[in-house]
Amino acid sequence: AITGGSAGGHLAALAALTPNDPQFQPGFEAADTRVQAAVPFYGVYDFTRFNDAMHPMMPGLLVKSVLKQRPSTHLEIYRTASPVNHVSADAPPFFVLHGRNDSLVPVEQARAFVGALRPVSRQPVVYAELPYTQHAFDIFGSARAAHTAVAVEQFLAEVYATRRQVSAA
Repeated sequence: AITGGSAGGHLAALAALTPNDPQFQPGFEAADTRVQAAVPFYGVYDFTRFNDAMHPMMPGLLVKSVLKQRPSTHLEIYRTASPVNHVSADAPPFFVLHGRNDSLVPVEQARAFVGALRPVSRQPVVYAELPYTQHAFDIFGSARAAHTAVAVEQFLAEVYATRRQVSAA
């Protein structure tokens, strides 16, 4: 399984949706990059949504430090880097977690991603939108962080149990 929060959530989703894609693993084309499950926390899933689903500082950060190209001239790079553009029936099980009050990565990112993934994926797509919850809510110990850790553990245990049953059959 793969997981991560914020940029790590973006990368976890992208890695889970692009297994064995040579453009994302230069120098490791022969490596099997499939994952059994993905659990992204508060990630950016669509770099092309510059309106309601992106913090005002994000476009500048993407140009300066991440994608190093302007969307006005290199929109395809932004599309390719967006996990939402890689959803498919072959996606592994997903458990997406996002805070409703996230002021860095608006919750609309997760809603739209789950809305695109659920109709096409053959695997479970679980979504937890946490009320009154900010970005990076799990960094410090809290009841909320503890409960989400238990939920993730239960999700992964179910994925593992299902895989074992399929393998035994």
